[in-house]
Amino acid sequence: MVIVALAQGAIEAQTANGNVPQDSVCKVPKDEIEVFAGFLKDKSIPQVKTVLVTETNANDVDMDKNIQILKIGKHEIPSEMPSDFNSKNDSSCLIGHFGGVKNLNFISKAEEDRLFQTGSDEFHKKYGGDALIVTFSRVGFNSDKTLAFLHVSVGVDHVAGSGTLYLLKRNGGTWTIALKVEITLSPGNGHP
Repeated sequence: MVIVALAQGAIEAQTANGNVPQDSVCKVPKDEIEVFAGFLKDKSIPQVKTVLVTETNANDVDMDKNIQILKIGKHEIPSEMPSDFNSKNDSSCLIGHFGGVKNLNFISKAEEDRLFQTGSDEFHKKYGGDALIVTFSRVGFNSDKTLAFLHVSVGVDHVAGSGTLYLLKRNGGTWTIALKVEITLSPGNGHP
């Protein structure tokens, strides 16, 4: 036991001196936060609480299949967008708090899991019967950041397995929806 305590002390000292690399935490950058805020401002219902999970969820979105659907809709998809979306969604990132959206609440992934451990009753007791829980993917951009892919899951329960892939277009300083594709995920892969 003494050896463990000494070892821990040595590691802490090394870390404090910068000798041991710190785990880097992925944080969603400002340009993606602007897309999230714009989307929520446009889509939220002011009197309904929106609860945003502060960790992105990279559901198994089949971009190849969805690109084909978007092309059928006559939308030109720059080749870099799917790869930008896919590479960013290889792992989850933390979403920092932001303002400008009425009735927006933030919840950690751990708190979401705790509240939904036995169903949605705890969630609705805390946030209200009409509250919605929202999970975002990372945002995939084209090279000049005038187009964006965003996968959004919105629901009233924790186990829903669907979401929507949005193609968003920047008009001035605002992001508007150009097209959306409803997606049903494999069992066990999705949640709102």
